[in-house]
Formats: sequence, C-alpha cells, structure tokens
Amino acid sequence: MRLDDSSLFEKFESNTNLKACKGKIIISEFNSNCHSGLPYFVYLPPNWSTEEKYPLLLFLHGQGGDETTFQKYVQAYQLNTWIEKGEIEPIVIVGIRGDNDRENVQWFTEENENLLIEEIGGEFITYCQTNFNAGMDANQISIEGHSRGAAGAIHFFLKYPGSFASFVAMGYVSNYTLVDNYLLAKKNLSEILKIKAPLRLEIGTKDRFVLEKNRQCAFDLHHFLSDQKIAHSFNVLPGVEHGFDTFWNYQTDQGIANGLSHLQFHEKSRKIGL
Repeated sequence: MRLDDSSLFEKFESNTNLKACKGKIIISEFNSNCHSGLPYFVYLPPNWSTEEKYPLLLFLHGQGGDETTFQKYVQAYQLNTWIEKGEIEPIVIVGIRGDNDRENVQWFTEENENLLIEEIGGEFITYCQTNFNAGMDANQISIEGHSRGAAGAIHFFLKYPGSFASFVAMGYVSNYTLVDNYLLAKKNLSEILKIKAPLRLEIGTKDRFVLEKNRQCAFDLHHFLSDQKIAHSFNVLPGVEHGFDTFWNYQTDQGIANGLSHLQFHEKSRKIGL
C-alpha cells in the first residue's frame, strides 16, 4: 500500500499530534481485519478538540480515484473559511481508498460494507469515532459520493435505511446498478418511507457519459423513486461535466459554491433527525 507521508502518519497514528492536523486534509492509513494498512484521508476542522463531538461526512470517490481525490479538488482553507464564518458547523470529513484496483472500484462490495456500515461492523466508522470524536451515532453521519461513489451512496441509501443521516450522489452513471437498486428499494420500501433520510441526486448537462454513452440511470432512478413515493431531490446542473470538481465548484442560484450547499444540506438533515 502506498503511503503519502510516512512521518505524518507516525505522528497521526500515535495520537500524539492530532492538534497539529487541525484545519488540514491529511493522508494516513489504519489497520482493519481485511487490510494491514488501509489508506484514508481526514479533514479536521480548525477548532477540533478532544473535548467535543463532531458530525462525520464520508466521501466516496469514483473510478480511478483513491484517498487523495478529495484533497485534489477541495482546499482545506475553503472548508476552514466556511466554518470560521459560521456558514457550516465544524465537521470531520473522511474517505478511504475503495479498492487498490482503482479502475474497478465498487463501494457495494462486502469488504467496503464491513468498513462503512456500523450495524455490520463498520470498522472505519468505529475508528473515526475513537480517533476523531466524529459520527457517534447514525444521525451524525452523512455520505457524499461521486460517480461510482454516487452509486455507492445510492446503494447504502436503499440497502441500509437508518444507517446515515443524508446522502448526496453526484454524477450517477453506473447503469449496471439500476436493477439491483430497484430490487433494494422494493425490498426495503416501508423502512425507507419511514426513515425519510434526505437524498440529493445531481447530474450535469455536460456529463460525457450521458452525452456520449447514453448513461441515463440518474434520470431513470429519479423517475423510479418518484413512482415509489421515495422523497429525494434531483438537480440537473447547467454546464457541469462529469468531474467531481465541476460539481463541487458549481455556483448555485443562491450564489454559493455547490460544495458549501452540500455541507449545509447535510447539516440541515442532521438537525432534522435529532
């Protein structure tokens, strides 16, 4: 396994210098039952304290991505500024490498479910609770997924109602997952309707997979969820391409970055669930 900064990893893992990581996005790894060292990233808010508990946002990267994807496109100073201005509450953001075979990553594998779903083990969730004081219960954990990560977010939304507070799925183009998603929705429909966890679906008008390969699953899923009376929002974003950065940096009608809008959406959802 690749490690981006071994010296920082040693300090971080020993929990001797967590305060030095405040307001930063850093790369590290942890040991799970399936991995001797699983790479992940973590963002700690600028005022992070061992005395406080924090909401947790799980970022699920797409095909070809890994634990460095979020950091490539989101700057820590941007998150720090939003927190310091009071536009969002302090939050811990994390994400693991979904697979060493980056081109074939899927979030619905048994291994990834065991890492991320608390009710069936959730090793990485437990790790975040222990080390970062974050995501102490289900209504304090949200999911943000892009591309195949969007497919993962939708999978968790449909398969594990009540395990997360809210979901954002950006650039869902994994047509091959539609049938399974339909089956999961019908199987768990009563629980999904009861829990009412907020789901936001987003697709761009310039998404190459939609335009060049006719990947219509975001639209198909929207219509299916509507037919099943499953509450969600579906936003078609003008000019947005497939890349995660184009979703995050898109300027909303409210004049703010879409990334900030996502974080405010998750925060509102968490507070409704309290």
